[in-house]
Amino acid sequence: MNNTVDLKKNNSITIKKELDWLKKMIELRFENHFLLNGSFKRMPKAPNIFVDESLYSKWILDNDLKEFDRLIIISCLSNIFFPEVFDKFLIKNKALDKRFTEFSGKLDGEKSRFIPTFGTINFIYHGNTADSAFNSQYIFDNEYILNKISAIYFSNEKNEEFKMSKVIYLHDEVIKMITIGQKFKPDYSSGFPAKLLSTELKWNDLVLNSVVMDEVENVNTWIQYQNDIINNSNLSKKINRGYKCLFYGPPGTGKTLTTSLIGKHNNIDVYRVDLSQIVSKYVGETEKNLSKIFDIAENKNWILFFDEAESLFSKRTMVGDSKDRFANQQTAYLLQRIEDYRGLVILATNLKPNIDRAFSRRIQSVINFPLPSSYERRKLWRNSLNGIADLENKLIIKLAKEFEISGGSIKNVIQFSWLYAKRTGESINYKHLIEGIRRELMKDGKTLEMNIDG
Repeated sequence: MNNTVDLKKNNSITIKKELDWLKKMIELRFENHFLLNGSFKRMPKAPNIFVDESLYSKWILDNDLKEFDRLIIISCLSNIFFPEVFDKFLIKNKALDKRFTEFSGKLDGEKSRFIPTFGTINFIYHGNTADSAFNSQYIFDNEYILNKISAIYFSNEKNEEFKMSKVIYLHDEVIKMITIGQKFKPDYSSGFPAKLLSTELKWNDLVLNSVVMDEVENVNTWIQYQNDIINNSNLSKKINRGYKCLFYGPPGTGKTLTTSLIGKHNNIDVYRVDLSQIVSKYVGETEKNLSKIFDIAENKNWILFFDEAESLFSKRTMVGDSKDRFANQQTAYLLQRIEDYRGLVILATNLKPNIDRAFSRRIQSVINFPLPSSYERRKLWRNSLNGIADLENKLIIKLAKEFEISGGSIKNVIQFSWLYAKRTGESINYKHLIEGIRRELMKDGKTLEMNIDG
């Protein structure tokens, strides 16, 4: 039996223990509430699940969750997978011919299933006391552990004026993680307009000059030691918990590739935000769309990558009309959301002067990606041709020396040359590469006049 199956088996054992504890808590709470046996019974303690070595118990331990926190989690799981656990709450007060108000909770559309609310969970754990209702309000605070780690969220229907009537839900990523051990990777949608960014290349394939690489290594260092900041109250007062970068430079100089490799190198998911789905001409819609991204990404330790960021983070202007005012409000909102995000945000642009100055004060690394030098182009040509073409070293040196093009352009040249060689039934040669370079230069309105035989 492989390790994955063992983890799932152990996880089932742990969840069953928690579920049995919830059932016992409900049973004894009913007995104590109605004094069915004439004497008050001590409520059971949460079971010791840490000997199970399961995904569920590790998650509970890693986040230092207390007994009441655990009851919330197992109640939320039961609401999804084991709703029969709460059937006892369907009973009516015969004297009044109505449900017991002190149980809180809701009924589904067919009134056949009881849906526990926060008030229900609070009743199970504390009983029907005013003190418990007042004192347990802390779970709605941002600093409450289950909120800090983005484990739960609350229903927000218009008729829910009372906190006790709110239903508590687990986020999908938490459900997957503590039940089947799957890491949450949201699909691209209108609710999450961002795509997972990946690359087949390795860290050693990254060709940057020493100054740029030194700045990039600072980003890696922050990722490596970010928990030291979070866990040290003195450091967290003096050092930003999140990290923001601005990558700027001509197209094809490695901004996107570097972002992908930072994620891959540190085993962190990178999501490229689709700005075409974010920016809206309607007032307030851009902020609303952006909030979806940050709300889902909060506490996930993802890298958020905004390419062509000048379209979203442009300079604020003097207020001339309502459009200017709303545009400035949008920029201010973006500033605040980025400021609050505790992970890594990377903005990429070809037009650095167009970025609002207020962003610069919030950015820890501003990194210029220039066109590669002759030495760097030589490495790029060698890496790109390795395994697909056997070109003499002197010709590689000649290409690198004579043509000041980016790594992205070199990649395009290689692709064109490979296709052209396939079409003519030849192997990639110098002539194909020169023709590919000519085509790349034409994109920028440049011409190439030389002997293609070199």
